[in-house]
Amino acid sequence: MDLQKLNEIDEDLISDEVAQLKFLCMDLVPKKRMETVRDAKDLFIRLDEQALFHDGLLLPELLMTIGRFDLLAILNTSKEEVERHLLECVPSRKGISTYRKMLFRLSEDLTAENLRNVKSLLDLPEAKLGASTSFLDVMIEMEKEQKLGEKNLDELQKILFECHEQLAYKIEEFKNTHRDLEQVGGRHPLQEVSNLITSFPNHVEMEIELGRRRGASVSGLATDSNTPPREEEQDLYYSMTQRPLGYCLIINNYNFEIRSSFRNRTGTEKDKEELTRVFRKMHFLVELRDDLQASDMQDSIKELAGRDHSFMDAFVCCILSHGERGTVLGVDGKEVAIRDLTQPFAACRTLTSKPKLFFIQACQGREAQKGMWMADGQVNTTEEAYEEDARTVPLHSIPIEADFLIGMATVENYQSFRHVREGSIYIQELCRQLEKCCPRKDDILSILTKVNCEVSSKMLKGHKQMPEPRYTLTKKLVLPID
Repeated sequence: MDLQKLNEIDEDLISDEVAQLKFLCMDLVPKKRMETVRDAKDLFIRLDEQALFHDGLLLPELLMTIGRFDLLAILNTSKEEVERHLLECVPSRKGISTYRKMLFRLSEDLTAENLRNVKSLLDLPEAKLGASTSFLDVMIEMEKEQKLGEKNLDELQKILFECHEQLAYKIEEFKNTHRDLEQVGGRHPLQEVSNLITSFPNHVEMEIELGRRRGASVSGLATDSNTPPREEEQDLYYSMTQRPLGYCLIINNYNFEIRSSFRNRTGTEKDKEELTRVFRKMHFLVELRDDLQASDMQDSIKELAGRDHSFMDAFVCCILSHGERGTVLGVDGKEVAIRDLTQPFAACRTLTSKPKLFFIQACQGREAQKGMWMADGQVNTTEEAYEEDARTVPLHSIPIEADFLIGMATVENYQSFRHVREGSIYIQELCRQLEKCCPRKDDILSILTKVNCEVSSKMLKGHKQMPEPRYTLTKKLVLPID
C-alpha cells in the first residue's frame, strides 16, 4: 500500500462515507476486526491484512460505488479505466458482493420519511432503532438477528412494499438475477459500479445459456443443439413470468401555458393516477415524468431504452400530451416524432422479441367524428365537460419493427376527448378493461377491442370517438395482474 495516498483519501472522506465503506466490506473483514475501525485508514489496514489490495481494484471499486469518482485521481486512475479492468477480471476475484451493492443502492434511494416507516414496521429492539440509526445500521442489525441475508430477503422486501414499492421491486430484480445465475452455473455478475448496471464477464456465453433455459435464442444467438423444443416452448404466448415484469414510463404533460400557446391539459392527473395504479398491479416498475419539454422527452426515452431489460419480459410507455401530425408535443410546444420515441426500443438488444407497448392519448386531427343513429338502440346523449386533446398523430408513424403495440386514442384525422375532472375517455376505459379482463386471462388485443366498443358507444360533446390499436406483435400477450 502507498500509505501517503491512503492518508490523502482518508482525509477527504466524511464519517457517513466511512460508514458506507464499512458496510460494503462487511463480507470481506471479520466482524471482530471491523469493530475496531474508526476511520477509512483503519479500514484500509484491515483490508490489506486480508490481502485484498493485491490486484489494485478493490479500493477504486469502493470509491466508485459510493460515488467518490474525484478520489480516483489520487490513485492515478479514472472511472473508465476501472470499469474496463473490472469487466476483464476473473469471476473468482474477491470484491464487493452484488448483495452488498444492492442493499447500498436501497439505502441511497430511501428518504428520511421512508426510513421512519421502515423502523416502525421492524421487529427489532427500540434501542437499536434510535433517531440517528441509518438504514445501513438497520440492515446490519437485521443481519445479526438473521432476519436478512443474501438468500433471506423476504422480510425486508415485505417491509419495503409497505413504504417504498419501487425499492421492493429492486430486491425482486436481484432475486431473479441471482436465481438465473445459479441455474446457469452460479457465476455472479460484475457491476459497472459507476451506474450500477449489471454486466457479465462473458455475456455471450451467458445469453446462450439463458436462451437454452428459456427455450429461445437470445439477441439472435443460436446453438447447435439437436434437442427438439418442448411443447410449452412452442406456444403462441409471450412469457410474462419475470418480477418485476418490466418498466412502465408515464410521460404526463399538463402545464403548457407557461412555455407555449397551448392550453393546460386539465384532468390528465386522473389518467396518470389510474395508469400508475393499474400497471403497478401488473408488476411493472412505474416511472413518472411530468411536464417534459421536447428535448427532455427524448432524453427520458433514450435513458429507458439504454437500460438492461435482460431480466424483464416487457416494456410499457404511456404518453399523455398534445400532438401535431406525426408527433407529440413537449410542454414547450416543440414537436417530438412518435417514431423517435419508439425507435430506441426497437434497437434495444435486451428487449428483442419482447412486447413493447405504447399508449398515446392525443388527437389525430381536428375533425369531430359524427355518431349515427341505429335502429332498436339508444345513443348516450349526456354531454359533460370534455375537451379535445389537441391536434394530429397519424398512424403512418407507427414503427414497422416486430413486437410493438401502439394504442391510439382515436382513428386518424379525428379528435380525442378528455374530461376536465375524470380524465380522458380512452385512458380511463383502458385502465378499467385491463383491471377487469387481465384476471380472466384475456389477451391484450381482445381487451383493446372491448375498449373500442365502450369508447365508441359514448356521445362526447355531441360527437363520437373511435380508438385504434396498431400492432406488430408476433404472439398473444396476456398481462398478469394481482
